[in-house]
Amino acid sequence: MQKLSATFLRELTETDHPGEPPARAETDAALEADLAAACARGHAAFGNLVLDDQTFARHLARVIKTSGSDASAISTLAIEDLFLACACLAGVEGAAAAFSARHGATIRGTITKIVRGADNGEVEQQLVAGLLVGSVAGPARIGSYAGKAPLDRWLGVAAQRAALMWLRENRTEARARDGAAAEPAAGGDTHPEMAFLKDRYRGDFEQALKESLARLPERERTLLRLHLVNGVSVEKIGQMFAVSQPTASRWLAAARETLLADIKSTLGNRLGASSQELASLAGMVASRLDLSLSMLLRSR
Repeated sequence: MQKLSATFLRELTETDHPGEPPARAETDAALEADLAAACARGHAAFGNLVLDDQTFARHLARVIKTSGSDASAISTLAIEDLFLACACLAGVEGAAAAFSARHGATIRGTITKIVRGADNGEVEQQLVAGLLVGSVAGPARIGSYAGKAPLDRWLGVAAQRAALMWLRENRTEARARDGAAAEPAAGGDTHPEMAFLKDRYRGDFEQALKESLARLPERERTLLRLHLVNGVSVEKIGQMFAVSQPTASRWLAAARETLLADIKSTLGNRLGASSQELASLAGMVASRLDLSLSMLLRSR
C-alpha cells in the first residue's frame, strides 16, 4: 500500500504541477508519523465512520495547501473535526448523522437567536444542505473548513451569517412585493382603465408574485438574488457558474421572463377576466415586475 506521506505529497504537487511525481523530502518519516497519528485520532473519535486513510491524507494536503501552511502544521490542526468534514465530503455512510449529532445544537441555537418562528428550520436546512451537499452556486462549503479553529465555532459563525442573510433577503423580497403591489401612478396621471385594474387586482397581483417567486427553480432564484439583492455583476456570476458573460446575461433574462410568465398565467387562471382586461393586465404585470426588480436593486 502506498505510504500516506507519498499520497500527501502527490496531492500537494498535483495542485501546482499536475502530472509531476511527488516531491521527496528528508522529513518523509516525520510526515508519515504525523499523518498516521492524524488518521488514528480520526478513527478513535469516529469509529463508526469508514473513511480511507489515503482519502484523509489527500484532504489534509488540500487543507494545508489552501491555508498556506506547511506539513509541520498538521499536528496543530483540529484533526478530529477535519476527519468528520472529510467524511461528509466523501459521502461516508453515517457522516451526516454524526455531523448533526455533534453540531446540530450549535447551528440551531445560533439561528434561533436571529430568526424567530418556524422559518428558523428553513434557514437551518438551507445552511446544512449548502455545507454538506453544495448547490448550483458552488461545492459543499464544509470543504473550506481549514481546521485552525474548532468546527463548532466555525459553524456558529456560518450559521450567524446564514441567518442574517436570510433576514436581509426575505425583508427585501417582502418590500419588493409590497411596493410592486402598491405601485403609485407616475406623476398622478394614470389611464382610468389601468387605475381600475390596479385597484381591482392589487391583492391578486401581490399573491401571484409571492407564489411565482416560490415556484421559480432554485437556480433562477439564486441568479436573481445574486444579481439584484447582493449586487453581484453579470460578469462575476458568469465566473461563479463557469460560463461566459453573455450566457449569464441570458440566464438572468430567462429567469425574469419565467417569473413574468408564471405571474401572468397565475392571474389569468385565477381571475377569469375578459380577454381585453387580460391584455391590459399583462402590461400592468410587466410594469409592476420591473418596479419590484428595481426596488430590489435600490434596497442593496
